[in-house]
Order: sequence, then C-alpha cells, then structure tokens
Amino acid sequence: MAENSSAPRTACPHCKQQAGVRFWHLLPSSNSRRVLTCVHCGGRYDVADGSKMASIFGALLGLGPGVYLLGKIVQFGHNGTPYKILGTVACFSLFVVLSMVAGALTLRLVAKP
Repeated sequence: MAENSSAPRTACPHCKQQAGVRFWHLLPSSNSRRVLTCVHCGGRYDVADGSKMASIFGALLGLGPGVYLLGKIVQFGHNGTPYKILGTVACFSLFVVLSMVAGALTLRLVAKP
C-alpha cells in the first residue's frame, strides 16, 4: 500500500490536515479504545500501534539511565529526603522525555471507526 508522501506524518487520516496531536498523546497508554478527534474535520483517529510500541520502548530505555541517575543523586545527598525527591523527578523526566521522543520519531496516525 503506497503512502501519500505529500501529507505530513501528523496529518489526519481523513482530511490530510494537521490533526492536533498533543505531546501527552505520545506517552504509553494502556487504553486500547482511545479515540482522538481531528481539530479540523472531527474525524476519529489514534496513534498507530507501531508508534505506541516505540513510545513504550523509549520509556524503557529511559528507565535504565534514570534509575542510575536516581541512585547517584541520592548517594550524593547522603540519603536525604530532598535528594530522593530530586532523583525521582530526574528518573521520571528521563522516562517521559525518551518516551515522547521515540513516539514522535515514529508517529503515524490511523483512522478509527
């Protein structure tokens, strides 16, 4: 099946205009029935399964360095509570950022009934 190369990857599968995908739509979701609505035509779409899997893979890749960074920050702070909070925020930030980057790099939209 040939793809329409003139339409951007973030185009609505119905009207071929920008669908209005938000950054949080790129995060891993356990909702298999999620349906997003195009801001132009009102058509229903969702992120393709391949993009969802890439987002999950990116999140998992972010966990390794995130947990390592968490340990180093807590160790530097001699197990103090502010350093535990700072380390947790750093770990979560890596999780979210790498998840969204992987999702954005592989973003494809598919029509939903």
